[in-house]
Amino acid sequence: MSKGRPKTFDEVDALDRAMETFWLHGYEATSLSLLVGEMGISRQSLYDTYGNKRQLFLRAIDHYRATRLVEGLDLLERPGSPVENVKALIHFFEAIAGDERCRGCFVANTLVELGPHDAEVAAVLHGILSALEGAIAASLEEARRTGELAPGKDPQELASALLNAIIGIAVTGKLARNRYSLPRILAGTLRMLD
Repeated sequence: MSKGRPKTFDEVDALDRAMETFWLHGYEATSLSLLVGEMGISRQSLYDTYGNKRQLFLRAIDHYRATRLVEGLDLLERPGSPVENVKALIHFFEAIAGDERCRGCFVANTLVELGPHDAEVAAVLHGILSALEGAIAASLEEARRTGELAPGKDPQELASALLNAIIGIAVTGKLARNRYSLPRILAGTLRMLD
């Protein structure tokens, strides 16, 4: 049985470029022609390697989780102050939202675009956001144990509020004119940790 021709492209690099394309344009506005052009591969290579557009999109979401979001979550694992680590995570997302390309956050964008009417994508996003909220709550629980967070503050409730604020920051950053309000939004969000 013939193995076919060997791949002449880096699968991870092409997946990264697909993720960037979906992130910038959204799922619906990203055509296969745009994808193959941005990925630098043929349509057949896309199908052979990643499946159809939807399968590629789901892999792109997972790639975002495994690269960008893990980078943010790693901030919570740093030694030192758990509250400062949570603040660093919030700043991390603010930097994504403030990107000059006005892309926002890939997860937040997808949540707005597909979450309400695509159960499979909604379930994937729910898993990602639940993990993020759980990691924030764990850091805040540690902060409460060490006396850094006031005893009257509920770590889970605060984590939910912070996650909501992070998503709001990401969506707000999509409009260039709104980016000027990000510092005020960020300041209010950080005050929740006082």
